[in-house]
Amino acid sequence: MAESKTTTTAEKPQMDFSVDRDTILAEVSIVARACDSKTTQPILTHLLIDASASGTITISGSDHSRTLRSECVAQVATAGAVAIPAQKFLSYLKLLPSGPVHIKGLANHHIQIQAGKSRTRMTGRSASEFSNLPSVPANPIELSARVLRTLVRQSVFAVATSDDRYLLKAALLLLRPDRAGMVATDGHRLSFVVVPDDSIPVQGTRKSLLPRECLTDLLALLSVAKEESVSFGEDDTTLFFRMGTRLLTARKLSGTFPNYEAILPKGMSATTVVRSAELMSSVQRVLEFSDERSKKVTLELADNALRIRSSSPDRGESEEVLDVSYAAAPVTIGFNGTYLVEFLRTIGEKGSMRFSFKDSTSAGVLIPEVMSGEYQQQYVLMPMRA
Repeated sequence: MAESKTTTTAEKPQMDFSVDRDTILAEVSIVARACDSKTTQPILTHLLIDASASGTITISGSDHSRTLRSECVAQVATAGAVAIPAQKFLSYLKLLPSGPVHIKGLANHHIQIQAGKSRTRMTGRSASEFSNLPSVPANPIELSARVLRTLVRQSVFAVATSDDRYLLKAALLLLRPDRAGMVATDGHRLSFVVVPDDSIPVQGTRKSLLPRECLTDLLALLSVAKEESVSFGEDDTTLFFRMGTRLLTARKLSGTFPNYEAILPKGMSATTVVRSAELMSSVQRVLEFSDERSKKVTLELADNALRIRSSSPDRGESEEVLDVSYAAAPVTIGFNGTYLVEFLRTIGEKGSMRFSFKDSTSAGVLIPEVMSGEYQQQYVLMPMRA
């Protein structure tokens, strides 16, 4: 019987290694995030796998604006490098059982994968098509993984997603000797988070813009990282974050972030405190009847009551009343209800929220009534027109 094409033994491997399936799957799952599935450059849909004679394989992915790189231990018989389709490789690894996986780089950029009784051949590309990956600058600073994770988790929801808001598609990282902070805004709302930390090795205030994709990648890395610290460095064009054997690089944005201190409202004359769980539930229910496009909900403070209502011609109307302590002049103000819910989700439903206004045309401010020992946060919401 003729031998299957996937089991040809005459070809001399240009790369040959064995690795535990669960080990390589964990790293490929992380690195494949950086590959661009919609690009017109085929190499950007591939992972670069480089097997070293020292017994380590390095896995890299890039979309030119950011790069993810990781390493894992393997039994390397022949050192070499291949470029393999990222999503196809990831999908196939997920379907394989736990155990050893044997991977060979063959002629014409073919890659043979053997696991148990499964044998597969994929078509890759030349490793030489990959651009040179950025080199980590000397003297990075060490940041607490917990601190960085808190900042990103509490901020990423408020970063702009629209391409016409170029500089707002990033969050501003603020590092001081005794605390770290992060500011994010999309022009309609602003989140400002501060985490106390007296071990940050900087002088004065160090500011860095972190693009949205960098933030989402960081959150993914930090959610699975076992390391307690993150090495952070930057040069003129690139940001670098290293966690153990994993490295994230991101191209810097050029420009200046808005003056967030000028945006933070002052002189709030109307203030009340409302339980976070009650506010969340009421806004979510009322939001079901808001205009599909604007998501507007109206808040009215008067006579020890907070009324939350919305209406639309095709959905109907809804109103909820929460008992609060408020005896000042009545205030009626409209907000995007989705923006309210997104912030409350990051804070959680425990405790209460201090809600402050100046008038119906000025921004509102939400601050947790009892500050968390882990972080402090304030949230500014611009009002919607009547």
